[in-house]
Amino acid sequence: MITQIGRYFVGLPNIVGIVTDDNLATITTTGYLNDEADNIEALNNGEFQWEDTDLVLIHYSPNQIGFFVRDASNATFVANPPAGGLANTLPDGDIFVGNASNVATGVTMSGDATIDNTGALTIANDAITTAKIDDAAVTVAKLEADLQPSHVVKFAGQHTTAGGAAAEAITVTGAAATDLAFVQMVDAGTNTVSVVQAQVTADTLTVTFSADPGADAIINYQLLRAV
Repeated sequence: MITQIGRYFVGLPNIVGIVTDDNLATITTTGYLNDEADNIEALNNGEFQWEDTDLVLIHYSPNQIGFFVRDASNATFVANPPAGGLANTLPDGDIFVGNASNVATGVTMSGDATIDNTGALTIANDAITTAKIDDAAVTVAKLEADLQPSHVVKFAGQHTTAGGAAAEAITVTGAAATDLAFVQMVDAGTNTVSVVQAQVTADTLTVTFSADPGADAIINYQLLRAV
């Protein structure tokens, strides 16, 4: 209930000071001033004269204080100063955001994240999409230690031999001499050759066969790069 009320004439707007043992939810409930009308009249020794421009400074439970305005149509207080000022109270877990009228307004964070009244931010499930991740930001270090590979496949392809020599150079743009080569015979061709050696140099994979492979041997290759 309201235990003290008084008007302080400081020019327009005046300040009305109130002390109550009610909490924020109660003093902002519709009809609160109607419920407190008899109590206010007794404290004021008569009917209290409200002005539409009054700023109401309320000390309320639990040991909180803030400015309000009177909502005459709903007989309650609104925790939001006039003329677009920043409210000095904020609902549990809400944050201030400027609205379309450039007024700071309490809203609940939603969308990709939520926030609680301790300031802890929680990312929503499935909120982190590919478009929201910076290029090159996903590294092997993001994997669990026992899942981190030593190498990854950097290049792969299939090659049909041209023939003319036992060794054949395959252009692999971007290949490095430190890459590891894996070569698999898919079709040994009419000369029935096998792979003897695979060597990587800059931009090139050189495969040596057991003989001239002719123009119809087919191999698959993979180049692995250390991470």
